[in-house]
Amino acid sequence: MNACGVAARLLAGLTVTFLLASCAAGASPTPLPASPTPTNVSAAPFAAPTPTPTEAATATATPTAVSYGPVAVVTGTDSCPGLNPDWKLDPDGTAHVRGLAVECIDVTDDPRVSGTATGTWSIDVWGNPNLGVGAGVQWGTMRLVNDGGTWEGKLSGVAVLPEPGDTIVIWYTGAGGYAGLTYFQLITGHAPTWEIHGQIYPGDPPTP
Repeated sequence: MNACGVAARLLAGLTVTFLLASCAAGASPTPLPASPTPTNVSAAPFAAPTPTPTEAATATATPTAVSYGPVAVVTGTDSCPGLNPDWKLDPDGTAHVRGLAVECIDVTDDPRVSGTATGTWSIDVWGNPNLGVGAGVQWGTMRLVNDGGTWEGKLSGVAVLPEPGDTIVIWYTGAGGYAGLTYFQLITGHAPTWEIHGQIYPGDPPTP
């Protein structure tokens, strides 16, 4: 009984092995029937939808300031064409400018703080500013105007030549359409175009 069972199992194993070998040697499986072609599907190629004018305008819209609730973080540039200070030299070697009238153009990603800024500028420099070497302090007043309102500000800062150039802070108080707002403006870099980084927030400037 055991011998017959062993022989049967050996025969079954050989049969399976033979079948596997036949498949590996290139036996082709019976092909599946072709799927029927749907009759309710259009053969026309897929056409991508054409953007509407509103979608196209959104894709090329001018960048806007980043907002955090009522606070806007702005960036831009400040340029003062025609700025030509007349340096005076004190007996102790200090070079200075007093009350120079300035007109600058501010271009930012927030229209509330873009426009023409006019004011007066003063500076004391130790070194030789005509050679672009020295360090100094600067101060003045500025008024930034555009169609929405007015900003009145006080300027203070330092200068290091040749690098990093100017570091100027202006605290503006809003009037007209900007009443109740403060604009903090940080100006850095070199003439003729400086970088602007700032914030617009509700409330008054901090006490110096």
